[in-house]
Amino acid sequence: MSVAVDQVAQMIEKAAPKAWAETWDNVGLLVGSGAAKVNKILLTLDGTPEVVREAVEMGAQLIVAHHPLIFEPLKNLRADNRAAEVPIRLLRQDIAYYAAHTNLDQSGLSSSRMIGQGLSLQEMEILAPTGKEGFYKLVVFVPPEAEEEVRKALAREGAGKYPADGEAGGGHYEECFFAAQGTGMFRALPGADPYIGAPGELTKTPEIRLESIVAEAAVGRVIRALRRAHPYEEPAYDIIPLHSLGQQRGYGVIGRLQTPLPLKELAAALAQLPFFQGQEREVRGAIRVAGNAERSVKKVAILNGGGGSFVRKALFKGAEVLLTGDVDHHAALEALAAGMAVVDMGHYYSETPMLHSLAAHLRQEPALRQTEILLSEIKTYPWKH
Repeated sequence: MSVAVDQVAQMIEKAAPKAWAETWDNVGLLVGSGAAKVNKILLTLDGTPEVVREAVEMGAQLIVAHHPLIFEPLKNLRADNRAAEVPIRLLRQDIAYYAAHTNLDQSGLSSSRMIGQGLSLQEMEILAPTGKEGFYKLVVFVPPEAEEEVRKALAREGAGKYPADGEAGGGHYEECFFAAQGTGMFRALPGADPYIGAPGELTKTPEIRLESIVAEAAVGRVIRALRRAHPYEEPAYDIIPLHSLGQQRGYGVIGRLQTPLPLKELAAALAQLPFFQGQEREVRGAIRVAGNAERSVKKVAILNGGGGSFVRKALFKGAEVLLTGDVDHHAALEALAAGMAVVDMGHYYSETPMLHSLAAHLRQEPALRQTEILLSEIKTYPWKH
């Protein structure tokens, strides 16, 4: 069964809410219709003409990319405007384009976290926290015969999922609810269509009071699910803000290797991560190392994408090496002068692990069981060595 583009967007935003994106960024649906039906999804880092051709050949209706297709407003959609070339192709082929960029970088699906897990980093925490998500308590009253259906509908949209404080990867518990029996009462006015009782009479009925915790980004989805699943014409519910803060978000991770490794062995281990199966030679060719290759390191900071601006943050956190991409001359010299080595994987290879984690996230969605989720085979790594 097909799903709509907007439904896929909601599934992505469960893990990486659009509100997390930087103000300069341009995330979300950038080309196409949110109502368009999707049977195949192509995941990629970049929306190049070659990737669009690949999507056409495989019959994909949606491209989900890490990098936005449009950063600056297009002044026209002329065929001789290079900036408009890919959007025009997408519109002609009826392919939608969705971007998850800095919001995905701050989520538990980030490449930084995936690489950290691949290296089995211990005591892993966020390198540069940007904030914590707020939480609300949801209280809803349901008739006993509808309690299970309503509860499951709420859980599917994230209600009752409790993240451990400081964990960027999400919660250790889900479907956390409290239920208590009681008696509800109401008087339906003329024109109402009550589930039980009749207009004009005071109706008393057994009800279950369901309580759960809801992350700020999920509140809208949860309320929509509640209204769809609840049998009452006007369900009674409360949304109560909580003072406690929930899931931390931010850029990069930092942690400790189980055993210290020479810098050259750590660099070699990166090319052996499962995300790079079949690409080991290319990854090794992309890696640059600044520092003594024989030096033993244990505390490792990881920042996917361009990480030169995070050198000082990694130094402040006590990192002995920073794994990242796009480190320029001056940032590398600053790191070395302060006693920290740098391993530059290149922008492309430092971010491709995120495609695997995003694919796994989408494949666990029940609504996408009949949808093919494919990773692009087009390498948008631009350099030759």
